[in-house]
Amino acid sequence: MKNKVTISGTALLATIATMDSLGPIGKEVLRENGIKKIIENKEYPYELRNNIHKAVLNRYGEIAIFSMGYKNSELLYDLMSKPMIKFASKEISGMSSKNISKNKTSLKNVFTFFSKKNGDIIKKLTKGFDIEYGNKIDQLDDYSWRLKCTMALELFSEPFIRGVHESQLIETLGKYFEINRTYEPKLSNSGYGYATWSYKYTFMPRVLKLSGKELLNQSRNNIHDKLMRVVLKDSFLQNKKIKEISTQISKYIPPQINEQFLKGNYTSQISTKRKKLTIFFSDIKNFTATSENLQPEDLTKYLNEYFSEMTAIALKYGATIDKYIGDAMMLFFGDPESHGVEEDAKACLKMALAMQERMKILQEKWKKQGFAEPFQVRIGINTGYCNVGNFGSDQRLSYTIIGGEVNIAQRLEGNADANGILMSYETYALTQDLVEVEERENLSLKGINRIVKCFAIKERKSVKYLKNVQKKIHNKINTNNASVKESSLEKRLLKIEKNIDLLTKKLNQTNKRKI
Repeated sequence: MKNKVTISGTALLATIATMDSLGPIGKEVLRENGIKKIIENKEYPYELRNNIHKAVLNRYGEIAIFSMGYKNSELLYDLMSKPMIKFASKEISGMSSKNISKNKTSLKNVFTFFSKKNGDIIKKLTKGFDIEYGNKIDQLDDYSWRLKCTMALELFSEPFIRGVHESQLIETLGKYFEINRTYEPKLSNSGYGYATWSYKYTFMPRVLKLSGKELLNQSRNNIHDKLMRVVLKDSFLQNKKIKEISTQISKYIPPQINEQFLKGNYTSQISTKRKKLTIFFSDIKNFTATSENLQPEDLTKYLNEYFSEMTAIALKYGATIDKYIGDAMMLFFGDPESHGVEEDAKACLKMALAMQERMKILQEKWKKQGFAEPFQVRIGINTGYCNVGNFGSDQRLSYTIIGGEVNIAQRLEGNADANGILMSYETYALTQDLVEVEERENLSLKGINRIVKCFAIKERKSVKYLKNVQKKIHNKINTNNASVKESSLEKRLLKIEKNIDLLTKKLNQTNKRKI
């Protein structure tokens, strides 16, 4: 039976702390393993540190693991680097470039101390295995050594071990020796709960210029620069990926909600609120009968084009798209963003009018394509208090609205004329300055304990105004002196009609700005 191999909380905390430049990747691994907080004197499965190293390696590459090794020795300074520097200063202090090459004994003593001290720390931070953790050294010649390090890690963590050793040796011996290191994978091996890495180290005496601390800082800065380039590249790729995913998600949820998620302003919890909204329903009149006269491929083509065009208009005017129900659309205004009840209602009505106008163009287009009786859309609009928010369960939520006012909007749509808009009095009262209407017979709706006054939209008031202006102009021209030449009259008429066109454009631009 395999022994339970563990590492101390101290070792795990040191590992997590080395990742300050890499984002929350370490904490993500801990969360996946159900660990909220690391306790220093507690033991943890050795695989936990392996998983963190693996996650970093997979995301950022070898340079990130190497950098973590460098940082690790800094965090364990009191345990490793501080005693090493103290011992080395006694052994090698006072040496100059002239006698350093002769002092082989001091080098042996320092490297032996390094091996033992590093090994003691490994043993202190690891428990539960019968193989001996730590370091073993063999002298190959006067300045070359082989070091074998055994730890509760796996072989893919080799860059981490290399970073630990290199930072410690540079700080301790870098002032006196140029340190060359070669990893020997053929002499390295692993088993359950451990890995052994073999390194050949060569220490060449060099002229004293910089201290070990200065050399270490230079090296750390170089590593950090390389790491930051990798992190920035990864961040760019991650942001690009998030944007792509967000784009895909936005096709399934209202874009306003998706935007709030990205900003961190929205939580996926079951919660609702009562709010005054303007609700929009539309469907295709006699859809079943119409669809029976079309081939499935043509039906799919026309229906997708219809939804695409209507959805584009809805998003333009700021509608929250609740759902598609067969051939029907359910939208609302007033949540999660609102410009006030009146402005929300006006935006909804302007959207409905824009949809009508677009449908006229589509109908003419479809007729030319052989669609003899193109879709005729009915629209119902109502304004009132609804419950809006996240409905469902912890496993699946739906952002939607419920309430009697929703039912009224749907019933209004069902009673609207083909290609017509029918709205409640509550909506009409907020939007009456925009449209000319015709009052229809009151509706008595099942489940609704009040009579619903409703109004059918005839035309925009701006259109009626322009028609009246045009009529007055033509009447004025007709009553002019008969002596006016016909050609002159035509020129004047063309000029007046041009002015009317310009006025229409300006009016439309003004409406757009208001929207």
